[in-house]
Amino acid sequence: MVSIMAVAVIISLFYFGLWEPIETGIDSKKKQLTMRTRQLQNIQQQAAEARQLKQGQPAQRRVTNSTSLLSVIDTTSRQKNLKQALQKFQPEGDDSVRLWLEDAPFDALVEWLDLLNRQHGVSVSEISLEKQPESGLVDGRILLQVSS
Repeated sequence: MVSIMAVAVIISLFYFGLWEPIETGIDSKKKQLTMRTRQLQNIQQQAAEARQLKQGQPAQRRVTNSTSLLSVIDTTSRQKNLKQALQKFQPEGDDSVRLWLEDAPFDALVEWLDLLNRQHGVSVSEISLEKQPESGLVDGRILLQVSS
């Protein structure tokens, strides 16, 4: 009986004294590494944009017509994981596209619209969003227009 208790105490000491602190430290360092990697990527992107600006090149890829606007919408919606939410595209004239979305994550939608504006010169001309029962999701209609 005493030997069973001794083994249990040794196992407990090993787990709580060594294993668990090491495991917690590893998890913490993994999270720090992920955060630092993201920071590095942001800094590298900003450095590239600064070099382009210093050389007099625009840091943005401007959209010129509805065909390239559709291409930019497709590419950037994939980047922000919104492709599945985009239900329908309808070009309107040479510089506008109307979109219908279903169950789009609101935060990702806002980030995507900001990306379109900052990097591609595409602005929201009209927007109508409806909150869905599931938290953070919206349905909506958006008219995107190439900024002049």
